[in-house]
Amino acid sequence: MYDARKYSGGAFAELKLNQSTIEKSMHNKGFAPEVSLELSKAEWTSMKFNTQGNKFLVTAKKGVGLLLDGFDGNVTEVFVGESLSGDHAPSAPLAACFTADDRNILGGCEDGTVCCWDANNGRLLHRLEGHVDRVSAVACNPKLAMVASACTNTALWIW
Repeated sequence: MYDARKYSGGAFAELKLNQSTIEKSMHNKGFAPEVSLELSKAEWTSMKFNTQGNKFLVTAKKGVGLLLDGFDGNVTEVFVGESLSGDHAPSAPLAACFTADDRNILGGCEDGTVCCWDANNGRLLHRLEGHVDRVSAVACNPKLAMVASACTNTALWIW
């Protein structure tokens, strides 16, 4: 981690997260050991801090999202697009973001829905339906209670 005011000073903290920690977190969420192993190896595609700066959301290929503690890097929650079935994981990265109040995580799924998970306990709260294909982008307006999502056929929905 770097302080944006003092880049020249170098990193002030380094959080190390190994694959076995991710694999264990996924196994604790109920995934079979072989699926947990496969998902824990997924390449990370993005990282986003919440507005308070105490958590960050990592998204990865195979439809995986990890919520990490912003200070020690521990995995606090695991989010996987609901289209995960048996031993087959999606190949595309999970499109996900925090809601403006940091209480929820929104994630686009392979089946054209947007999942809304509780950021504190990982529980699925709601699914927004309407897209015809994989939701490849999702974003929240930081000032207004609006969510935008887009699927692979370039349809944009404002919720």
